[in-house]
Amino acid sequence: MFSENLQSRLVFLFFALILLTNIIFALVAVSREKIQTGERLRQSAVFLGKILINPAEKILLGGPGKRFNEILQGRSGLIKELKVTLYDKNWWKKAGQEIRIPLEGFPSFSQEKSILFRTGTKGITREVFIPVSNEMGFIGAIGIGIPSAETLVSGASTTDFIVILAINLLLGIVAAVILSRSILQPLNGLMEGIDAFSAGNYAHRVSTNGKGELKQLCKTFNRMASTVQENSKESLMRNRMLDEKIQELWEIYELTRNMSVNLKLESILQVFREKAQTLSFSSSSQIILPNPVTGKLETVIQDAELPDIGQKDYENGLNKCFLNGEPEENNSNNYSLLFIPLKSAGRVQGLLFLAKHDNAAYSEANKRFLLTIAPVAGSMIENSRLYESLSAWNTNVNNILSSVQSGLAAIDLKGRFIIVNQSFENFFPEINFSLEESNIQKLYKNIQDRNFARLFQKSCDDFILNDREADIENMALRRTTEMVYEGKTMEVELRLMPLHDSNEVRGCVIVLEDITEQKQFEQQMVESEKWAVLGRLAASVAHEIRNPLVAIRSLVEIIGDEVQGDLKEHVTVILGEVHRLNRVVVELLSMVKPEQAQMQIKELKDIINELIVLVRHEAARNGISIKTELPDFPCKLKADPEKLKQAFLNIILNAIQAVGNGGTIEIKIHKNESKIILDFINDGPRIEETVLEHIFEPFFTTKGNGTGLGLAITRKIVQLHNGSIEVQSNNENTVFTFLLPMETDE
Repeated sequence: MFSENLQSRLVFLFFALILLTNIIFALVAVSREKIQTGERLRQSAVFLGKILINPAEKILLGGPGKRFNEILQGRSGLIKELKVTLYDKNWWKKAGQEIRIPLEGFPSFSQEKSILFRTGTKGITREVFIPVSNEMGFIGAIGIGIPSAETLVSGASTTDFIVILAINLLLGIVAAVILSRSILQPLNGLMEGIDAFSAGNYAHRVSTNGKGELKQLCKTFNRMASTVQENSKESLMRNRMLDEKIQELWEIYELTRNMSVNLKLESILQVFREKAQTLSFSSSSQIILPNPVTGKLETVIQDAELPDIGQKDYENGLNKCFLNGEPEENNSNNYSLLFIPLKSAGRVQGLLFLAKHDNAAYSEANKRFLLTIAPVAGSMIENSRLYESLSAWNTNVNNILSSVQSGLAAIDLKGRFIIVNQSFENFFPEINFSLEESNIQKLYKNIQDRNFARLFQKSCDDFILNDREADIENMALRRTTEMVYEGKTMEVELRLMPLHDSNEVRGCVIVLEDITEQKQFEQQMVESEKWAVLGRLAASVAHEIRNPLVAIRSLVEIIGDEVQGDLKEHVTVILGEVHRLNRVVVELLSMVKPEQAQMQIKELKDIINELIVLVRHEAARNGISIKTELPDFPCKLKADPEKLKQAFLNIILNAIQAVGNGGTIEIKIHKNESKIILDFINDGPRIEETVLEHIFEPFFTTKGNGTGLGLAITRKIVQLHNGSIEVQSNNENTVFTFLLPMETDE
């Protein structure tokens, strides 16, 4: 029964194998021919297109198409199967065969001059477009359709294939029958032996009457049965050993897994110590690490109770193990001591000390196991210390960057941010920085002040991004500009420096610094120096001018009493000019001398009301209306009321002179969080920008008889009160705004 089944299977196997082999060979042959034919068609299309470029150019320029047609008609072989059409630049057919519109549409050659491929229409696998150009540019294209290779491949005839297949199958069946009869008889005996062997009868032997390989196979079976019979007991022992090794490997895996999920060095070492002590059957254990600062060996983890051993034996074993990097074993007071180095990358990262109350040495299996897990602990110790060091370094860097008041950022050569400190982010509060997503290009686009954004981008691009050939290793850029955010203008200094990595430049360091206060301080220093010079000049000149003025005025008054007519008028003019010159000297001395303010808590509304009393008659005489808009809330400030009235009076008198008859002056008070804001508004003519730039400078005036000191004195008084004054002017009105510190009730 077995022989009949096997013989049927062998016949069927040969039949199926021959059939499958013939089919595969046929498919491979046809596929290969198709691929080669398709490639030859593509190369032929490109070759034909290049030949047709010159004749096509003549046709597109209005010339004859004889040569073009001769080439098409003279084709042969595969080239004859190609479909050729000449198009003008508007894709109208100029010559050749019918128009074929690719599935993706006609290509565009406005910028590209290379050959383009498109998916063809029905029956055409690819459409090749070859541009035709002259000195004027693109004038047309040659379209070549490549037909499907399947239509061109001529395989073997169906009849030939069937005949060959039938012969091969017949020969296979005959061979299968002959071979099966020659091998099945010995196989029957071999199968009986296998059945007995599978039942556990290792003493069964098979007959070796066969020939050739089958006879050798029967002998081999008999030897195998003998070997299995002899080694069955040994296999059982090996299985037990394998079980023990698997258990060891599982313990190593568990140890590694428990250690790897914990980044705390003490917890890692505690897990390692407990496992090592348990698996080595030790009674005590320690983990000793070198101190990273002093280099001395220190115990960091140990068992609750240490054995009573000699200190000298302990220290000798410890030092030898650490210095030699090799396991060290000795005995002390009936204890076996074992020191295992915990190494990583060839360096001893620490030591494992084990002790058991037994004079017998540790087994080789235990030592091998401990030496297997020791590098794991060494690597964990090294990684943990590296992590701690890196974490501390990272914290220090972040603290340093946070402490730097200037905006600091670094970008690589592709414009990606490497690091950004908080001060740099504060320059662009409208932008959400993320090192993973942000780059310098996104920063340019999101900056509100577009003028600053363009300058910032140009500076960075010129410095590093667009100038790869420049020697930027020694370059540095410093530029001062203005930056506007939500209506607030600040002076910003931009500094760019190369970011070095060894001897190469890897990017750019950007430093932004708000120098508004610095500029203001510099301006104040200039003003202070100017006032100091002016004070010294005024002090020296005032004395030299006032004494002669007194003498001149006295003599002119005496002469005025004695003359009549025109001379009397001249004397009056002289006295007027003397009085004006004396007033200039008095105002100059008032402005440059140190101010002695009598500060007290005053209500600003009371000062304004007193001021209205002083100027209302002058305003009424000139037909000017003064309006006030005073709030209900308190407007207390620490001030010298007389000096403030002097400052306000200068503004109102100037306004009276500016608005003329029928004008209006408004006084308004409002406040913000910490400042009282006082506005003097008049509807006089607009003050030009060129005048506004110098309006608070000493001796600057647009009046014929003015001294140019009134507004300068006003600003000095305001500064004395820690305030500021601003002026705006347009075609509708002019506004002088005082910002004064508000006094709280605390």
